[in-house]
Amino acid sequence: MTISRRKFNRLAIIGGASFASSSGIFFPKPAEAYSLEFPLGQLSRGNVFYSFRQYSAANALPGVLTRILQGQSNVGGAIVTGAALQIRTSDQVLLQNQFVQDRTELANAGSGAGSSLLWGRQRQENFGPNVGFGFVQKYEDEFSSAKISGPTITGIYNSQKILAAQKLTPHQVAGSLLPIRSTFDDLGDWTGENRSGTSFTQYRTALGTVTSRYDLKKPGRGGFGIIQIVMEAEDQPNRDVIIKVKFI
Repeated sequence: MTISRRKFNRLAIIGGASFASSSGIFFPKPAEAYSLEFPLGQLSRGNVFYSFRQYSAANALPGVLTRILQGQSNVGGAIVTGAALQIRTSDQVLLQNQFVQDRTELANAGSGAGSSLLWGRQRQENFGPNVGFGFVQKYEDEFSSAKISGPTITGIYNSQKILAAQKLTPHQVAGSLLPIRSTFDDLGDWTGENRSGTSFTQYRTALGTVTSRYDLKKPGRGGFGIIQIVMEAEDQPNRDVIIKVKFI
C-alpha cells in the first residue's frame, strides 16, 4: 500500500502526540487523559452551536448570516466585507458537501486575535447525523476559513465540556479548541478519509494546536468509532480525550 507524504506527516503527528500524551516522555509538563462514550443520536447542529455559546463565549448574531448569504451589504456593521466574502464561499463548500439541513445563526467566539466567526449545518448519514461547521478567522487583515465536520467537530463538542469542568474560562476553552489562522477542510464522514476507516487532522488554535484522529471500529447499526483529540495549549497541561462514538 502506498502512502502520500501528507498522510505520512499526519500519521507521524497523531502517533507522536498520542504516545507523548500517554507516556509523558515528550511533554515537559503534565498530561491529562479523559475517556467517555457519546451516542451519535445526540449530535445535532443545534446542540453543537449551543455548546459553542455556552462554553466558548460565542455570541449569536441573529439574522446576520441570512443577509450575508443573500449578498446584502447592510449587516449592521458587525461583519466587514472580507469576512462576508469568506462566509459566503465557505457556506457554498458546506452545501456542496451535502450539509444542507438546519442552518444555525452566525456567532462570534473568542476575542481579539483569537476570535472566530462560526456557523453550522447538518446532514444525515447511514451511521447517524453529521454536523459541519464553518470558521472564519482574521489575522493581520487577512481572512481565512476552516470547515470541520464529523469526528473532529464531535471531538471539539465533547472536549469543550471537559475543559469547562476543569474550570477553564470560556475564552480559554475557545483558545484551546477553535481553529485560528488555519485554512483547511476536514469535512469527513463516519467512514473515515476516503472510506478508509481512519482520518487525521491537525490545526492551530489561539493557545497551541489540536490534533484529531478517528478510527472506525465496527461499522453499521449498533457499531462504533473512536475519536482521539489531543490538545496542546500554552500554560496548560496537555490533554488527550478519547471518545467512543456509538452509532444509531
